[in-house]
Amino acid sequence: MSILSPSDRAVLWRTAITSGPEERSSLLRVLAAEILASVGRRLDLYGGYEDEVIETVEILDRSGLLGRDDLREAFEEADEDEDHAETFTALLISHLSAAADIERLGVGVRLKAMRLASAWQLHIADRAQAGRQWLTAAQVAAKYGVTPQAVYKWIASGRVRAEQTPGGSWRLPADQFAHDNIKPDVTMGLKAQLLARVADSPTPSDEELAVEIVERRRS
Repeated sequence: MSILSPSDRAVLWRTAITSGPEERSSLLRVLAAEILASVGRRLDLYGGYEDEVIETVEILDRSGLLGRDDLREAFEEADEDEDHAETFTALLISHLSAAADIERLGVGVRLKAMRLASAWQLHIADRAQAGRQWLTAAQVAAKYGVTPQAVYKWIASGRVRAEQTPGGSWRLPADQFAHDNIKPDVTMGLKAQLLARVADSPTPSDEELAVEIVERRRS
């Protein structure tokens, strides 16, 4: 599949989210294929990830989050370079995490949203290897399951250290996160276990997750 231009990707995105039920499924699959083609070559995702990307698009569509302007705008630029691809991926993670909080989707879909968010986080984590001196805003966002915009707010408020490159991008010293033991796959997995246990209820909060971790350490 040839990679579309940014303007064509914008048209594809808008067409998919405004399409009727008869053509929506096929258009969502075309959109998923373009995401894999655009982002995949930047993040080294090739064969074997088709189902993961299709499920991501379908869940975001069912949750109503696929229509978010920040996703569409990031998708338009996703093929420009690795930073843009990681920014788009960080937004996928953030919105999948938000979908996991939507009760009307049901436990099965919410658990799938968590699994997919964790999978995308690992794609980014594999690139932000230990010992690296600098992290991008997208890599930090993916680590914490927030949007890159949230990380920019942390930078503006002085909560994290960062330096701006001559091109305008932000780089965050990795050493400030060195003692942070957050492991996205483990944390998301524990949240999924708690959600499966309590069935149709809001996703366990960080406080509930902390209590569960303490209880497990005691046992």
